[in-house]
Amino acid sequence: MSQKFSGDDWRLLKRLIRIVREESNYLWLVIALVPVGILASILQPYLIKLTIDEAIVKADVGLLSKYCGAYLGLVCLGYVASTLGDFGLQYAGMKTLRQLRSRLFGHIMRQGQRFFDKRTTSALMTRTTNDVDAVYESIAWGGIALLTDGLAILSTIIIMLSMDWRLTLIVVAFSPLIVFIVNVFRKRIRVLFAELRQVLSELNGFFAEQIHGMTEVQLYRSAFASKTRFKTKAGHYLRLQKAANWWDAGLYSIMDGLSALAVGVMIISVSSWIGVGDEGVTLGLVVAFVDYLTRIFVPIRDFSGKFAIIQRALTALERIFELIDTDEIIRGGAKTFATKDHAIRYRNVSFRYRDEGPNILHNIELDIDPGEVVAIVGATGSGKTTLGRLLMRQYTGYEGTITIGGNPIEDIDLPHLRALISVVHQDSFLFDGTVEENIKLWSESVNDEALKRATGAAKLATLAQNGDNFLARQITERGENLSAGERQLISIARALARPSPVVILDEATANVDSRTEQQIDDAIDALVEQKTMIIIAHRLSTIMKADRIIVMRQGSVVEMGNHESLLNRGGYYAN
Repeated sequence: MSQKFSGDDWRLLKRLIRIVREESNYLWLVIALVPVGILASILQPYLIKLTIDEAIVKADVGLLSKYCGAYLGLVCLGYVASTLGDFGLQYAGMKTLRQLRSRLFGHIMRQGQRFFDKRTTSALMTRTTNDVDAVYESIAWGGIALLTDGLAILSTIIIMLSMDWRLTLIVVAFSPLIVFIVNVFRKRIRVLFAELRQVLSELNGFFAEQIHGMTEVQLYRSAFASKTRFKTKAGHYLRLQKAANWWDAGLYSIMDGLSALAVGVMIISVSSWIGVGDEGVTLGLVVAFVDYLTRIFVPIRDFSGKFAIIQRALTALERIFELIDTDEIIRGGAKTFATKDHAIRYRNVSFRYRDEGPNILHNIELDIDPGEVVAIVGATGSGKTTLGRLLMRQYTGYEGTITIGGNPIEDIDLPHLRALISVVHQDSFLFDGTVEENIKLWSESVNDEALKRATGAAKLATLAQNGDNFLARQITERGENLSAGERQLISIARALARPSPVVILDEATANVDSRTEQQIDDAIDALVEQKTMIIIAHRLSTIMKADRIIVMRQGSVVEMGNHESLLNRGGYYAN
């Protein structure tokens, strides 16, 4: 039934087969055992025919015993082959699932920031969980099962033809009707599963968004409205799932009906052939054919369920490969250089986040020398944070040049570039784990000495409770069991623990109280003589530490100087 798949479907399956083929050790086990299981299955009705016509009819007890023993051996052989084949198939499927999920996760992790700007977290989670699970189902229970069923059907028809071609033609006569019905149901099921995947992604996204924003939902008394919206979305998913189940169950029922009809037509047809000359039909042959008919229609009936799995997998594969084929990876060059040589130069830099959007930066000219402390100030939306994002190569596509140590940042090895710079954001992300794990972030470059130095400079000992080891203190998701100031101190320690010669503080003191701000200021004082500092801030106490202040307005540098000179100038900074 190859005509049931479109060209795009086959391309998706071929790409999946290339991945599955890497688990060939276990697939060879399946391939070796499938013919054994099929042979053991299709010989059983033939053995029943021989038992009836040659042993029971002739009352040959000895021959009956031999045939019964042979039948029992075929059943056991089929059972062993089926069990070992299923084990190999499922194990290969699980290893393929791990490989596909790891490949997808690794691909996502390499993407630039624009990739994540266009996609929700829930959509990406659905790709790496639900969609990959659907692909596993197709490997373990769908595609190869369809192949083995096809071989079983073909083998059964061949042995039936060898036994009696007239009875076989009765079965074959139903084939056009079966192909037509399955094709109609296939098209509808494919559409429904595509809609189901999309609705499930939206449902997951809404759920995740409401959980993250639960404080606002509760405080603004929107819980009932949120529940109503969720119920509406869940109802839509239920209706689609119910429709898919109806079509799936309908195909099962039709196949059962056709099976019964084929048996009835065969019995009526052979009623006048039994025992008529050399071409007559024996009782054993009729029993064998009824058994063969059942064995043919069972996989055809099950085909609807397996095909539904394939349709679900094809929909999921389409979404997975669409994501894998999306290439917004930021690629670096091959250059590395001494960490002392890290003078930063912006030359005529302009940038926009979207092709159709306005410029965020306009012809920026800026020099930052090694060891210099530079503050960048300006109103919200003036482009301060964007300067740091471009330097870290979170975004590409700007006009002009940005260099570090005289090297265009595009030519620098990307891990090396990001090892040169540490960033402390206004809302730094903390992971579920200990304080120590959140500072190290599983980096081998942060040893115990660097960890001790960083925690001391960031005054993290204030996190200790009742004399406990504050580094072993468990942090919950997103650091919800810490204050804003404590979260910021940990993020500062994370930056201090690395040997990066450049540190960007992006509104690092914006969300903290005055006491925590003083602790952060002390940590900054410890950094001033060690690293190049780029401070994006509004608070005067932080800005005044700078050797030079860069004043930005609507994406352009409008003033530059130290605090006193800018105040005396009476310009935009002073206002």
